[in-house]
Amino acid sequence: MEEKSLKVLEWPKVKKLVAAKTSFSLGRQKVEQLVPSADKEEVTARLALTSEALRLLNRYGDAPFGGAGDIRPMVKKARLGGILEAEQLLPVQDLLYSSKNLKGYLSKEEGPLKGLGDSLSSLSDLEKEIERCIDEDGYVKDGASRELRRIRSRMRALAARIRERLDSLVHSSSMQKILQNPIITIRNGRYVVPVRSEYRNRFKGIVHDQSGSGATFFMEPDFAVELNNDLNVAEQEEHNEVQRILKRLSAAVAEQSALLLKNLEVVAELDCIFARARYSREIRGIEPIINDQGRLDIKQGRHPLLRGDVVPIDVWLGGDFHVLVITGPNTGGKTVSLKTVGLLAVMAQAGLHIPAEQGSQLTVFSGIYADIGNEQSIEQSLSTFSSHMNAIVGILKEVKDNSLVLLDELGAGTDPTEGAALAIAVLEHLRLSNTYTIATTHYSDLKSYAYTSPGVENASVEFDLETLRPTFRLSIGIPGKSNALAISQRLGLQKSVISKAQSLLSPDHIRVEDVIDEMETKRRQAEQERASGEEFRREYQDLKNRYEKLLRDLEEDKNKILEQARSEAQSLIKEAQTELNRVLGQARRLGQQELEEGVKSYREQIAARGRELGALQKQKTKATGPTDLKAGEEVRIRSLRQTGFVLEPPSSGGEVLVQAGIMKISVKAEDLVRIKSEKVAVQRRPGGVSRGHLAKSSSIRSEIDLRGKTVAESLALVDKYLDDAFLSSLARVRIIHGKGTGVLREAVQEFLSTHPHVRSAQYGAPNEGGDGVTVAEIHLPT
Repeated sequence: MEEKSLKVLEWPKVKKLVAAKTSFSLGRQKVEQLVPSADKEEVTARLALTSEALRLLNRYGDAPFGGAGDIRPMVKKARLGGILEAEQLLPVQDLLYSSKNLKGYLSKEEGPLKGLGDSLSSLSDLEKEIERCIDEDGYVKDGASRELRRIRSRMRALAARIRERLDSLVHSSSMQKILQNPIITIRNGRYVVPVRSEYRNRFKGIVHDQSGSGATFFMEPDFAVELNNDLNVAEQEEHNEVQRILKRLSAAVAEQSALLLKNLEVVAELDCIFARARYSREIRGIEPIINDQGRLDIKQGRHPLLRGDVVPIDVWLGGDFHVLVITGPNTGGKTVSLKTVGLLAVMAQAGLHIPAEQGSQLTVFSGIYADIGNEQSIEQSLSTFSSHMNAIVGILKEVKDNSLVLLDELGAGTDPTEGAALAIAVLEHLRLSNTYTIATTHYSDLKSYAYTSPGVENASVEFDLETLRPTFRLSIGIPGKSNALAISQRLGLQKSVISKAQSLLSPDHIRVEDVIDEMETKRRQAEQERASGEEFRREYQDLKNRYEKLLRDLEEDKNKILEQARSEAQSLIKEAQTELNRVLGQARRLGQQELEEGVKSYREQIAARGRELGALQKQKTKATGPTDLKAGEEVRIRSLRQTGFVLEPPSSGGEVLVQAGIMKISVKAEDLVRIKSEKVAVQRRPGGVSRGHLAKSSSIRSEIDLRGKTVAESLALVDKYLDDAFLSSLARVRIIHGKGTGVLREAVQEFLSTHPHVRSAQYGAPNEGGDGVTVAEIHLPT
């Protein structure tokens, strides 16, 4: 990839943002060295690693990189036979600790990252030995060896004896005049006391230091000389033993240096991968589909460096056309569209997710070249035109098959006629070489070229004449219209000047502008119809899901009832068998007369039970449903727990066609209950509003108050209220939930966003209650 083009596309800025997500210096270096790959398998593998890391982050939290650091200087020193200091051994232990934790973290799921985790060597013996010998402050522990423990024990005993003797000295009454202060201190590694300068000759001992003013001498008493000598010998023995321990540990590091450096490389690579995943989560990125058919299809792509309310774009290349010519006003988003396409392609080929919608596709380009922006140079005497042409000359020399070329303001900065001709020639050269090309321009001649040339398509950025501002939306298939006269008129230019300018336009130009107007109108109509169709499809899917859930619930209830019935039947059979066995046992023990009396008694009991069952059966007569149903009557569907209106009387098969919400369904007559009300007539009045709806609307308010209720109660009330509002043809309702902690407010907002009757929902205006009220627009029944 050309370094200059990557810089123009702001790839270094993206890398800087990703590098900020790393955990240690080597991971940061890995990110800074990231370059787009032109190998499809490598690109696919990189993206898969990023996706798996993102999945692990979302499922198990952040990866445990704590302790990872660059140990290369320590390993190099150990390899050369040097002795590592205790604090230099701690980073080695920390890396092994981090490697062990990462290995466990990555083993939770199968995938390519688990393979990287498996390649980490635990080296637990080395880690445990360093931990046993070195404490967290970088000090060699007493338990590092028996000899060191013995030496330090002797050192502590000697120090205690010296301090005890000196403590008695400094607190004796005879020393009060001689000593400057009753303290014990250390000079040159020996315990001393501060003696006043005038008493130096009266104090028996050795001078080791003097204060800056000369008023105090730090002297070692004679009795402490031998003890201090013993302590110094012990300290030297300690130093030798510590060096021996450090030398042994350093040798162990040198022995495992190859595995340690391999671990360091793997941990750095993992840090780079997880930094890419963290960045993907920040920009709400997705893994694009990488195809080898040469197709580019970015859905709702966003420039990753833009902040705030970013307008996404849809761009595609490689199907019916591979050259795209974008026209439109300045500051309309043409250059941003170019950079977005180029930067997203670079990000994907470097293994990063792209900020776009699922289903976006990219191909792997052999090269990505961009000439964007004004790079005129005073030192080199280059004008805008010359700087652009220098860049284009270089691109045409370097461009290969399956490359992506992005050209901003092609042919600008010179005579319009020659500039347009040159721009067409460059695009034709790129078209014939099958190079994927996106170019922006102001020249009208390029619109005609795109119409008449196969493999070339027009595109434009929209402009709102009412606000005199661009909308930043990219429309493929429609050339940009020159809005100079319309903008001038909106800005107040005299009508006579506008009319004169219009008279100077050629008939062909006017005809082209009219065609563009017509195309734009039809495109907007098609987009509105598509949006409307999508809304209906979503409503249908929501209703379908709701009814399928109801049917599943009914099936579950039926199974529960059948299971309960079977259980009760088995219980009855067991009781009957038990009773029968008891009766037979009694019959064997009874005489003839007693037996007849017993049989008579049981017959009476059976008859009584029969009468009870008969009474229960009369109470549970089969539902037959309403009779003489007529079109327009309001009914309730038992199985669906929904109300509706009869559209057609019962058929010969006993089924009734019912309008339930926006659906027409056939229902068995016995599954219906007639709702006796004067509101059931649905004869249409002029204007399309039914009598039933008018009657309903007269009894239902345009707002519902949920304050003081739980979330579950509130959502149930809102669901029923919206059904009533829909049937009553209320176009706009207010739902009062209050502000409070925000839990009920957010639950209502989320519920409304998926409700089939709700077209839109937003918080109320300040005079309507602000955030304490949600205003919902209702789909009116047709």
